[in-house]
Amino acid sequence: MTKTMPMTVTKTMTKTVRFTNMILLLGSLLVAASAQAAQAAPFSPEQERAIEKLIADYFIANPEKLGDALDSMQAHYQAQEKQRLAQTMEESADALYRTASDFTLGPVDAPITIVEFFDYNCGYCKRALTPLMQTLDENDDVRLVFKELPILSDSSRVAATTALALDDPLTFLSYHTKLMTHQGSVTQTVIDKTLTELNLSPKAIAKKAQSADIAKAIEATSQLAGRLGINGTPAFIVNGEIYPGALEAADLTAALVKARKELTN
Repeated sequence: MTKTMPMTVTKTMTKTVRFTNMILLLGSLLVAASAQAAQAAPFSPEQERAIEKLIADYFIANPEKLGDALDSMQAHYQAQEKQRLAQTMEESADALYRTASDFTLGPVDAPITIVEFFDYNCGYCKRALTPLMQTLDENDDVRLVFKELPILSDSSRVAATTALALDDPLTFLSYHTKLMTHQGSVTQTVIDKTLTELNLSPKAIAKKAQSADIAKAIEATSQLAGRLGINGTPAFIVNGEIYPGALEAADLTAALVKARKELTN
């Protein structure tokens, strides 16, 4: 059963990067042209060098064409990545939205789902807590899925496995809130103190947190994040749209507006 509860880059740098990309593109075009020429006809080495020089001279004389080609290449790769992500989202829907070990907040049948990948020692994750909870409180058509992604330290992993060892959703929310509002690093001492404040036995919870199922759940979330290109925290997914980094209230509102609009299309 799912654990559910109610509820400026400078202009110089830009030019340098663009010039570098142009050089890389030119190189790839020359290699591609040579390969195609080799397949089309048995050109001699001298002829191949002549073809490469013609292409290089053309782009040197017409640098704007190289820029256009670079823009087109980038657009092509971006479109490919967008398509790959959409397919991965579809294939990973159950893992994203319906993993039994994940704690959730809000209606199970909510039309909009926010998935948060977080680390208890992530300052940006902590900053996102208040606007996230505010968003859930003000929108009854939104569901939140908590994805434990401990990537910053060993104590982050301990905090995450401890969270998954909690049975009661309300207890989890209290634990989660206490750690996310803690000033400073979340250490073993902080975790034990928090559990004690919740009238729980740190020793008993620590033993339960070492279970193979919890280790598998953490690994599954890590692999899911990798497939989605998520390599830092926090990261949010709102109805299939990835939003990396901390989101303020206005950002979350905009994401919900977009999600609702797409639902009506």
